[in-house]
Amino acid sequence: MRVALKIAYDGRTFYGHQRQPDRRTVEGECITALRSAKIIRDPTEAFFRSASRTDRGVSAVGNVIAFDASLGPDAVLGAFNDRARDVWAWAAAAVPASFHPRHAVERWYRYVLLGDVVEPDLRAAARSFIGTHNFQAFCSEPVVAPLTVDSISVERNEDAIFIDVRARSFRRGMVRRMIAGMLSVANGDATLSELEDALTGGPHDFGSVSPLPLILMDVRYEIPFRVGLKPKVAEDLDRRLTDVSLRLAHLEFVRRAAGATLGR
Repeated sequence: MRVALKIAYDGRTFYGHQRQPDRRTVEGECITALRSAKIIRDPTEAFFRSASRTDRGVSAVGNVIAFDASLGPDAVLGAFNDRARDVWAWAAAAVPASFHPRHAVERWYRYVLLGDVVEPDLRAAARSFIGTHNFQAFCSEPVVAPLTVDSISVERNEDAIFIDVRARSFRRGMVRRMIAGMLSVANGDATLSELEDALTGGPHDFGSVSPLPLILMDVRYEIPFRVGLKPKVAEDLDRRLTDVSLRLAHLEFVRRAAGATLGR
């Protein structure tokens, strides 16, 4: 039986997604957990594949892995979570034998911006990317054909701005370079005309932003996944959320204390 899992992870914990012989990666941890649970013996034999090989520092809520398994989806979900470290599977599906997770209907990335930015200019820059363009200036590898971005939204959420980018597929580093282009326009370092010229093949380089605020939110297929957040996984996530909240509270106390001292 072929099984697909939706997985979440904090990208700061790993040296990227793709397997490396001497580094801890997301794929490496997934394979180690599946082998430990005796779900697969060999990743090549099991046709283990990932939907998106996120870069080092990029996190995920809904990346997808698929493999030929000796157990059904629900059993795989539980066994995987019992053995995986810093990766959580929260939904599973039985998929056709030919299923490859890279062949998705849509990928959804979210970039989280903190700090001040001219939002109208940011939104205008974001709109330029929607549609089919020459994205060579926004990819770290050669692009042989035009690429299509289905939608981009820019929404403020309290102290943060969420930039949501959706497309069937992306090239390596593409979203981070797109965000850098948007910010170049919003910060006045580039014009909207220069950004639009880059999307026709113009020789512009807007750089790339940090991977840490980038999250792969979901990879969607025309196949239903069954959500199964087990108590152990929920407890682990709750503990980590509490730890983050405490760390943020501590940093806020430090900031206030420093501000009070400097204000004397």
